[in-house]
Amino acid sequence: MRNFEVNGINCVNCANSIKNALSDEFGEIVVDLEKNPRVVSLNIDDKDLQKFTDELDDLGFKLIREI
Repeated sequence: MRNFEVNGINCVNCANSIKNALSDEFGEIVVDLEKNPRVVSLNIDDKDLQKFTDELDDLGFKLIREI
């Protein structure tokens, strides 16, 4: 699993929006609401990372960096 800090996730509804929109394409997505900035974890290859970042952005969330 790779972990990414993501801005804009404020609540469980935000986390569910990400999971519902992207899990079919990217597989299981885990959002840690205990950390700030929030941490999104998933199994993803480098070749799919830009697409994931772009789709997060389209949903209104900003990937900050991998941790």
